Amino acid sequence: MKLSEKINNKTIIYPLQSTSKQDTLHELLDYFQSLEYLTTTTKLFSYLDSKDKIFNSASGRGVAYHYHTSVEVNETLAVLGISKQGIDYNATDGLFCHFILLILEPTNHPNSHRKLINLFQNLIKNSNIKSKLLELNSSDEVEKIIKDWENSDNSFDIL
Repeated sequence: MKLSEKINNKTIIYPLQSTSKQDTLHELLDYFQSLEYLTTTTKLFSYLDSKDKIFNSASGRGVAYHYHTSVEVNETLAVLGISKQGIDYNATDGLFCHFILLILEPTNHPNSHRKLINLFQNLIKNSNIKSKLLELNSSDEVEKIIKDWENSDNSFDIL
């Protein structure tokens, strides 16, 4: 699997309009609904919000991950939201989150999010790429950075 197969100009929200964690989650879920992957978002929001109260979705260094299974999806799907100003996710490192990744996976593959998170972490651990992503102006430019990274020696495929 390549990162660009799941995160591309169609599945990137740049910039996010939200300014709070809950609004961000709504914005990401509503985006999935606008792409007609979901018919409704109420239950998923409730599940994800409850899960976040137990396990903080902020992983640190400006990144947060939300993931859940859905009976409405047949393959692993992702939407990446990027916030230039950052969103307070109460991260343990105290940093605001600029990169919020929401992954939905089919109920028969409940751990497929791990592969996607690993790929995204490999991309975002490069501080030059991380900085560049916050300076861009469109989802097309974000997609180009991802594809350039994949075509470099710095990335790898995870089957």
